[in-house]
Amino acid sequence: MSLINQVLQSFPGLVAVKKITGEHVVVNESYKDFFPFDVHGLTLDNIIDKIEDKDVIDLLLQCKTNDAAVLGEPGKVTTSIETFLDTSFESVRYIMTDGGDEFMALLSWDITEKVKITDKLNARLQHDDLTCIANKTALMQRTFNNNNTVVYLDLDNFKRINDTFGHLKGDEMLKKFALYINNQLRDKDTIYRVGGDEFVVVFEDVGKVKVDERLTQIRNNIEQDEAFLGISFSFGLHAMSQDITLSGALESADKQLYASKQLRRSQR
Repeated sequence: MSLINQVLQSFPGLVAVKKITGEHVVVNESYKDFFPFDVHGLTLDNIIDKIEDKDVIDLLLQCKTNDAAVLGEPGKVTTSIETFLDTSFESVRYIMTDGGDEFMALLSWDITEKVKITDKLNARLQHDDLTCIANKTALMQRTFNNNNTVVYLDLDNFKRINDTFGHLKGDEMLKKFALYINNQLRDKDTIYRVGGDEFVVVFEDVGKVKVDERLTQIRNNIEQDEAFLGISFSFGLHAMSQDITLSGALESADKQLYASKQLRRSQR
């Protein structure tokens, strides 16, 4: 076996070379073993026609899309990720020339463990360590639409809790408050901790009036529950639209929050 063939067959993943028209001309053993029949001379469409497994078909459709991207930029090496069941593959594709003819080369390898580690790291980076809810990083990275209502809220006189009961009790109350609010939300609504005792709630498909009514009821319940040690909160809200950014919506909601807090203080 030539050195080139040894490299081809010992590569820890899948290797294939296809004509520009899509027919397979060279594959390594790992690539061969992925299919129950010989794929030489077959295109991905030919293989799809012979396969009944929907998961394999889904993988091949991903490959077709990524093949097309390479053909659209023939001078560029492209990297992509394809998934099959619980397995993730990182693939490199590029156009090569041999004897005046052009071919597409594919090298693909299993990166499932790397993806799992990355997902866990991202999950940790997007969650607050104290309350275990989503954090400001997650808020800034989410996608918004016109059906979102953004609420800025913070606890009233939370310093009293720390000064009276200590910071450990303060942390306990922050966790209790975050958990309570989270449990009152629907699955498609999300609460984020964005500061010490500051939170943002994003509601889906709920108008400002209904959001105001819901949060007022939640606040009344908290104020009447002795387990919350007299905690309450103020809030402001803003409905998202095409002409406003998240920063703009938060700024508007924060101004309403401040006005609400001042009003509530004057009424006590």
